[in-house]
This record gives sequence, C-alpha cells and structure tokens, in this order.
Amino acid sequence: MKRIILVVALVVFGFSANAETFVKRTVLNGKVTLTTPESFGPMSNEQLELKYPSSRRPTEVLSDSTGGVSLAFNHTQNKMTPAQVRVAHASLSKSFHSMYPSATWIRDDLIVQNGQIYMVLELITPAIDTKIHNIIYGTSVGNRFLLIAFNTTIQQSEEWLPVGKRIMESIVTK
Repeated sequence: MKRIILVVALVVFGFSANAETFVKRTVLNGKVTLTTPESFGPMSNEQLELKYPSSRRPTEVLSDSTGGVSLAFNHTQNKMTPAQVRVAHASLSKSFHSMYPSATWIRDDLIVQNGQIYMVLELITPAIDTKIHNIIYGTSVGNRFLLIAFNTTIQQSEEWLPVGKRIMESIVTK
C-alpha cells in the first residue's frame, strides 16, 4: 500500500529523473515572468551561434548547460495588439504547416492564461540528426508580437517535456 501511495505521489507531483529546483525569473526587462529550473541560464554565445545562426536570433535565450534544452524569447518589432492574436495565430499556424509538412502536431490552439490570450503551437519537427519537440506561445506585449519557444530533442523529451510544459504554463506577461 505504501508503494502505491508513493507512485501516485510521484505522478501527481511531477517527479522526473531531472529533479530540478524551480525559480521565478523575470526576462525581457521585466515584460515576462515565469518559473524555470534553477540550472537554466543564459545560453552561451557559442551555443547561440550554433543553434541560431541567422541574423534573426531571439532576443533572449535560457538553456540547460548543454544548450540541448532551451527557452527562447523573441519580442519582435512586429506590431500586434491583443485583439490581433487570433489573426496572427491563423497566419503563423498556416506558415508552420507549410514549412514543416512532415511535422507531428500535438496542439494548435488559442488559450487564455493569467488573463492574457496566447496562441499555442506544439509540434515535433525534423532536424539534421534528430527530431525536436517544440512548444511555442505567442501573444501581444506592449503592442508588439512576442514569441516564447521551449524545445527539446525527442531523445530528451521524456525527462524535459514535463518541465517545458510547467515552464510554459507559468508564463505571465505585462
């Protein structure tokens, strides 16, 4: 009986092999707060150049020490009001479906979280030598388009996907 209670407790409280301590963080100069593993930190310049080689690099990126699990923030210059999130979602969804025709889609929704409307795209995309599980949130902050993307390789997803979902569910924007 004690063993059953322990198993249930571990499932309910989200135990993973990666027993992380979570901390509240503020990013993008106070525009976003969220909870991340304590071990996450700013991605190194070397990792940024490898993972995001284009000039369209995210505004800020947090990651584990390997850079294989990351959380990217891109507060674009594109104008977008909260009322335009639905239209932006339809457009971005269509673009992603075209760019990644072989992707496995998990979610393609609009949600309200902490009083804010977000588009949510969750999909598994091909990469050079693996597949990447992506959870992407988009919303309006300061009347500009904000994208927040958590990603992990499929090989690491059993350990990191519950962490990523917890991070994304904790997002609060100002």
